[in-house]
Amino acid sequence: MYCSHCGTSLPEHAAFCPSCGTRVQPAGTAQGEESARAPFSVDLTKPSGESGNAGLAQRTPETAETSDRMPETAGTPELPSAPAVPRMTRTPDRLAEAGPPGEPRAKRKSGSRHLMWIIPTLLLGIGAGGVYMLYEREAGLNEQASALHQEAGKLALDGKYAEALAKLDRTSELRPEFAAADTDRTLIETAQRVNDKLGSVSAQLKQNQLDAAEKSLGVLEDSLGKRGEPLFDRVKKTAAETRDRLSVLRVKQEIDKLEDIEALAYKLHEVDRLATAEAGEVHKLIVSRIASISGKKAEELLKDKSFGEASDMVKQGLQYASKDKNLLALQERIDSEQSAFEAAEQARIERAEQQAQADDLNNRTAAVQVGDLTASVSEYGDITTTGTVTNVATRPIYEIEIHYSAYDASGAYLFSSSTFASPYTLAPGESGTFSAYDYGWYDNVNIQVDHVTWYLQ
Repeated sequence: MYCSHCGTSLPEHAAFCPSCGTRVQPAGTAQGEESARAPFSVDLTKPSGESGNAGLAQRTPETAETSDRMPETAGTPELPSAPAVPRMTRTPDRLAEAGPPGEPRAKRKSGSRHLMWIIPTLLLGIGAGGVYMLYEREAGLNEQASALHQEAGKLALDGKYAEALAKLDRTSELRPEFAAADTDRTLIETAQRVNDKLGSVSAQLKQNQLDAAEKSLGVLEDSLGKRGEPLFDRVKKTAAETRDRLSVLRVKQEIDKLEDIEALAYKLHEVDRLATAEAGEVHKLIVSRIASISGKKAEELLKDKSFGEASDMVKQGLQYASKDKNLLALQERIDSEQSAFEAAEQARIERAEQQAQADDLNNRTAAVQVGDLTASVSEYGDITTTGTVTNVATRPIYEIEIHYSAYDASGAYLFSSSTFASPYTLAPGESGTFSAYDYGWYDNVNIQVDHVTWYLQ
């Protein structure tokens, strides 16, 4: 069987044409069966109720021509529910379709079939083109939204939260229903808030508000501890660095109160575990503090002629400040004085004779000339006093001790101390130097030499 509208071959017992959708006329008579198997051009301008053998047999050439032109001028025709069956006449050899006399059958059949295919094909092409264009447009939007989403993720991981949120805004404009973009927006906004709060904590640290900063930082650390997303790795690192800075500043507050080298060494180990810029600064402060304390204690031991203990104290300080110039100079001085002291013990008798002239030594202070006396106060409140001594006597002198006093700007007495010149022995005309360190004085002071003592060889 064939469709009476488009000529497509129909499956057996089909109710509608699979190609054009036209309802198939049930085959009730032998004549209907013949017409269904051989499609012809049907005049769809007549109502279905007027179909019949008499009407079809009376068609004129004019009406047949009009019928053949209908598919070109009427667009997609409205198909009747029961299409008219064309009239068939049987001849001895074949079936002939009723139509205008003299019109070739092959021409009518070919023209009708071509016209029947043009409209569905045209409609199918237009529909397919529209679907393709819509698909291309939607695919392009999806590609743009996906690219913006990926760029936002990279920016957020680099800590550029504002730029990442701007990318997500554009993503939402293209695809408002993009659920992943909404989820990432929430995470990025959270990371941005935490980062801003960490900035506030850093500002508190700069203002030395350590208690307030520690409280705020603890809250942020608890919040970040519940976050496992890679987006929060950067702010977690920032929080850890901020914690290290806080620890360093805590240590910095404590070291000024410590006077014990072992306690300072413990703090030094704590600071060295922290990888921050402040840790390096505090490391230097602690090392300087250790060198200052060990040098001061060594000086006191040296005054008591405890050379071994003084040397041990200096060596303890050098363990942490191996390049400290003051400690290295003090170690040389201890060794020199120890050697001189041992030599002096062997010359005790000679010094006993010299002791008889002790009353006269104060009247001969011209044997030593003091010059280039300077005093400076460091930023940590330490006073450094330096100067030179020259032997203007005719005999070698040794164990030259310079006694000095300090006064404030108004001239009020502050303290007195003494130090020894180096080298230990000066030949006639030779010069030496001396230096002294006093700790804990934060104001400018004036240093005056009270007197100098020495021994003659």
